[in-house]
Amino acid sequence: MYSDYHVHSRFSFDSEEAPEQIIEQAISLGMKQICFTDHQDYNWPVAGETPLIPMEEYSSTLERLKETYADRIQVLKGIELGLAPGNEKNLQDLLSKESFDFKIGSCHVVTGMDPYYPEFWKNRTDRCAFEEYFKATLEGLHSFSDIHTLGHLDYIIRYSPNKDANYSVTDYMDYLDEILTFIIQHQICLEINTAGFGKGFSYPHPHPDILKRYQELGGKYVTIGSDAHRAEQIGLGFDKIEGLLTQYQLEMFQI
Repeated sequence: MYSDYHVHSRFSFDSEEAPEQIIEQAISLGMKQICFTDHQDYNWPVAGETPLIPMEEYSSTLERLKETYADRIQVLKGIELGLAPGNEKNLQDLLSKESFDFKIGSCHVVTGMDPYYPEFWKNRTDRCAFEEYFKATLEGLHSFSDIHTLGHLDYIIRYSPNKDANYSVTDYMDYLDEILTFIIQHQICLEINTAGFGKGFSYPHPHPDILKRYQELGGKYVTIGSDAHRAEQIGLGFDKIEGLLTQYQLEMFQI
């Protein structure tokens, strides 16, 4: 069983799961490591939502759990950083004060909105929305790149009213080539995010055609994460990953 490098607990604004439950589930699955990567999104556009970690409690809790479970599993302190122009100063300040075993960089905001919400899709075609998302991801990377892996590239298709019915990777290859070339040059891994399986897709994020292009451009290293927000989601779809790693000659990054 691969270790899970993308997990959310009660320290994320969109999860209520106790860290202990997540760790126990990871142990039951035979994982050697479990990495907590709770949300830290500055300048969040949705009123009433605050995706910021209470950092002192987060750090002290994970330190305690590292010691408690040291003989059963390695607990890693990670974080999922929201990439967007305007966030870079806050992110730099955070990393100057706090140390993390693992850092995911992800794009959750497109033109000032979260695609999770239906209103984002009003008066937008899929083609326009997907293009805006890849553009926002590229801009976010250019603004801040001190991360280990790029999270859930093409996550936006989860929330389209049409899902991936109108999605073809080739339509966005100009943006994707820039994104993939950037992360390769900056020694940033590409995440294989298995939450796609839980959202009804037959593949993870990103689409296998993107994994293929990553490999063609010289990309080699990936991380694997379930993006779990509940303990029972830990390791979701991990049994489907080995074939992709073999097919595209990709290697797992591990702390």
